[in-house]
Amino acid sequence: MLYDVGKILYIGGGNDPSTFLPTNVCETIDLHQPAPAWKRTNSMHFRRRQHNATLLPDGTVLVTGGTQGGGGPNNGFNDLTPNAPVHAAERWDPATQQWTVLAAEDVDRCYHSTAVLLPDGRVMSAGGGEYQPQTGVLQPNNPKDSHPNCQIFSPPYLFRGPRPVITSAPAAIQYGQTFEVGTPDPQQIAQVSMIRLSSVTHSFDQNQRINFLRPTARATSVGVTAPPGAEVCPPGHYLLFLLNQSLVPSVARIVKIEGQPVAAVRPVARLAALRVLGPVEKDAAIAAKAQRPPVIVGLSSTCPYGLAACWGGAYVALRRLPGVAMVRPMADAKDSVAILYLDHDGLPDVANWPKEFEKLANASYAWRGVEVTVEGDLMSRAGNFVFAATVARPQVKLAPLEPGDKVQLNLENGAPRPLPEEERTAFENLSKRTGSSTSAVRATVTGPLKQVDGALVLEVRKFEI
Repeated sequence: MLYDVGKILYIGGGNDPSTFLPTNVCETIDLHQPAPAWKRTNSMHFRRRQHNATLLPDGTVLVTGGTQGGGGPNNGFNDLTPNAPVHAAERWDPATQQWTVLAAEDVDRCYHSTAVLLPDGRVMSAGGGEYQPQTGVLQPNNPKDSHPNCQIFSPPYLFRGPRPVITSAPAAIQYGQTFEVGTPDPQQIAQVSMIRLSSVTHSFDQNQRINFLRPTARATSVGVTAPPGAEVCPPGHYLLFLLNQSLVPSVARIVKIEGQPVAAVRPVARLAALRVLGPVEKDAAIAAKAQRPPVIVGLSSTCPYGLAACWGGAYVALRRLPGVAMVRPMADAKDSVAILYLDHDGLPDVANWPKEFEKLANASYAWRGVEVTVEGDLMSRAGNFVFAATVARPQVKLAPLEPGDKVQLNLENGAPRPLPEEERTAFENLSKRTGSSTSAVRATVTGPLKQVDGALVLEVRKFEI
């Protein structure tokens, strides 16, 4: 989350691959530094995942809900076993980097819960629930995790004395504009903060950011200058708070920040030259740019919504695997596979990739295998069909496709897709086509790649000669 302009706080989450437990570790990064780098801040008192973090008008961060249970390698993301959900709230102060344990909620707030900052400075913590996936049948939410209710949290600043009052504020402001906020005690106002309206889902408030503005006391108001531009304060609606010397916030006014003043607008020609590619366009661009055959990786997410919905962690982890040049930004939801390309002409490291991926993705996905396409000289040696070794790769032995090794997944039953006739007989047909040849045959073969007794084995799913 952005707890200040250009400053990010990363809070807990995930599963430790050695313990299958969430973490309480927190890190910060300041993007204004010449060489930005993540730094550890103090850890939370509780391990948490599926929790919510909410920016407060005094600049502190409130964390609510989540679970500290691991539930094993496949069930940790919404572990509701007794004492696993965390009910106590915690508050982080960026000035001291300390976490303070605060009041506890009465119910579990884990998956699909939300937390929203209200205009009066309180926080609404609500919801929670996970449907029960079953093939072909729409199931109701699990009753033990269905909470169509909410609780309201009052942060400590509401118990420090009287609140400042806003008597007037503009409905809309522009970047760099100086405007007036009416208040009966302008000399007592120490800080002004603008927090973008909440937009929360899946433990992430993608709208959340804060700007701190300096007040100048007038007779019956404070003068405030709006942020300079969209790079530090995107257009939209914000909660505008006045805070007194004790950092007690007022009830907020909703203010819309609009476009740049005319004199500050960048030339239209420069803006027109910018074009942002969407995921579909990026995916097509990567496929068009690829110079090598794709590598298909079968992955099953521990998230019940499937790989496409819970794709982000897999995408990041795959990009960091040794030898990977590009990962297509869209998973194949139909077959539950990822598509990537190597940065060399060899083969993927099927012996070590699964272990590396498990570590990088915090054991949040099940690795089902790797499918590759190999082109080369196919030869018969001692009754076996092999691709001869090249400078880029070792010898590869061919074998019939085992039904359980197919990486494309049948989402209805969680098993590999059944083999059609042409795949079931692919190895046999290839043998017939090449068996009588006394010399090498140029062929292209696609199928799962495995390492067996130190040797690479390619199971034939389809081929071309």
